[in-house]
Amino acid sequence: MTLSLPHVSAARVHAELARGEPAFALDHSVARHVTAAAPWWPSAVQDMHRHGTRLMAHLAARGLDQILDLGSGLPAPRGRQVHQIAASVAPGPRATRTVYVDRDPHAHTARRIDLVDQLGATSVLADITDTTALFELSAVQAFDLRRPVAVLLHDVLPWLSDEEATGLLAELRHRLPSGSVISVTHLLTAPPPYATTPLVRAYREAGMRLRPRDLAVISSWSGTWPAYTHGPHTGAGPLPVCALLLRAPGPGRFTRPAFWSSSRRGTVPGTSAVRRAPRSRFRAEGAIRAGTC
Repeated sequence: MTLSLPHVSAARVHAELARGEPAFALDHSVARHVTAAAPWWPSAVQDMHRHGTRLMAHLAARGLDQILDLGSGLPAPRGRQVHQIAASVAPGPRATRTVYVDRDPHAHTARRIDLVDQLGATSVLADITDTTALFELSAVQAFDLRRPVAVLLHDVLPWLSDEEATGLLAELRHRLPSGSVISVTHLLTAPPPYATTPLVRAYREAGMRLRPRDLAVISSWSGTWPAYTHGPHTGAGPLPVCALLLRAPGPGRFTRPAFWSSSRRGTVPGTSAVRRAPRSRFRAEGAIRAGTC
């Protein structure tokens, strides 16, 4: 089989920025180009990647064992995959189930190869913005939609148009069962010294559209769901990236991750902060301290 590769891939560029993995010559050239335009950008990509692994451990420790990773990109080094992190901290006897979805054929093929002999995880080649087709996929229909699902959108929405991002979040809120969680990381619009305008221009010159957004726009995607945000606005470092955590209304507590800032300013306007659960409930913390996520 001959794999047709796109001219340049955001997934491959970001694998190099986040983890230093060798890319094809053109992707490597783009990585160097965007880094020259915004020298802080690799650190921001790495921060979002680290957040994703820690957040996955946080969710799995709370019993979220059905995971839908949208725009999953290239697989991370062995032992730090979403399904492996989840399985390492998940409480109880129930096995975790992870579905990775990406429209990049190279990312999908690399993921399928990586998942050989890996139980409880599968990769699907699909467009995440087509939510009707997404939820008709056999891998997604294998989820028990009577129970919560964790949906990951880590460093994905900045690559979608406003209409696509808004529509995707609205459809997910409509379709996901009570207690489900949506985790988002996103680049914020920022002035110097972390100006995003040169970065956007550099990606555009490479044929890609990156869309930083204001926090108010990102927060509006929560709709009526309880939500928290985390980022420079809460004192969590200076880099212009934020995390948004949404939970479908339903029974049970909505717990802020222990590694997030404790500032109540991180609460999305219109929602109420929930008191942090006792530390004994944070099963993920051992894995985080041990460096497994």
